[in-house]
Amino acid sequence: MIAISICVIGLVYAGPGDAGAAFLKIPVDARIIGIGEAGAAYIDKASALYYNPAGLGKIETIDLLFTHNEWLLGMNHEYLAMAFNLKKLGTFGIAFNYWGSGSIQGVTIRGDTIPGYYFSASDWTLNLGYGKNFQNISLGIGFKFLSEKNESLSTSAMASDLGIMYKLPIKGLVTGLSITNIGTSVKLDQESFSLPIMLRMGWKYSLYNFSFAQDLIVTNSDNISLASGAEYTIAEILLLRLGYKTGPSYEGFSGLRCGIGIMTKGIGIDYAFVPYGSLGVSHRFTISFRKM
Repeated sequence: MIAISICVIGLVYAGPGDAGAAFLKIPVDARIIGIGEAGAAYIDKASALYYNPAGLGKIETIDLLFTHNEWLLGMNHEYLAMAFNLKKLGTFGIAFNYWGSGSIQGVTIRGDTIPGYYFSASDWTLNLGYGKNFQNISLGIGFKFLSEKNESLSTSAMASDLGIMYKLPIKGLVTGLSITNIGTSVKLDQESFSLPIMLRMGWKYSLYNFSFAQDLIVTNSDNISLASGAEYTIAEILLLRLGYKTGPSYEGFSGLRCGIGIMTKGIGIDYAFVPYGSLGVSHRFTISFRKM
C-alpha cells in the first residue's frame, strides 16, 4: 500500500488556483476582516505589513498587534506584528505570520487509515517593512522571507511588497494601491509554484461615525474579487462591522464578514466571524495596542 498525503495546502484557502504558499492569502487583523477584507486604503495599523505597507506611514508612535485564527479543519493561523515610528525617518515594521496544519491522519491510496501514522505541514514568513507619510501621500515597501514544510519536504522563498495611499481633496476620502508577494517561486519535491501575487486597489470614506471601504483584488491564482464593508463607531469605544467579499467558491452567505471591536486608551480587542460554506466557520481574534 502507498501512503498518500491529504492536500492540506490546497485547503488553506477556499478557492481554485495553482500558486504555492497559499497561506499568504489568509487575511489577518479581525478589524479589516470584519469589513470584508477591504484594507488597501483602510489600514493604519501594524497589519499594514500584510495589506499595504504604505499604511505604516500613518503610525506616529508604536503599534502592536496579535491575531489568532481558529482556522478550518483544525488548522491554526497566528499573526504577530509591531510597528514603530522614528520621527522624521518614518515608520518601521516587523511581522511573523504562521500557519500549521496540525496532526493529520495518514491514509492509503484506497482511503484506509494507517494506524499510528500522522504527518503535518507548516508555513511561516518573517516580514520587514517601512512606510513614510508625505503630507497627502504615504509610500511603503516590505520584504519577507518564507519557509514552507510539508512532512519531510521543505522549501523557502523571498518576496517583496509595495504600496501607496493618497488622501484626496474630498474630506474623508482616501485611496490605496498595493501589490504583494512579488518574489521567487517555491519548490516542493519536483514541482515548482509561483507565489500568490495580490494586487489591491481600494478606497475608504469616513463620514461622522461611519467608515466605508472597498477593494478590488486581483491575483495570479484566483478570479478577481471585490471586498466591501462598513464600520460604525458608538461612543468612541464600541465598533460594529459588516462586509462581504466575492470569490470563485463563495455561495450565499459564505462571502459574509462581520465583527465587533472595543477600543479604549489605545488598547483594542476585535473579533470577526467568517463562514466558508460546507468547509465550516472561521473565528478571528485580534488584540492590539497603540501608544497614545
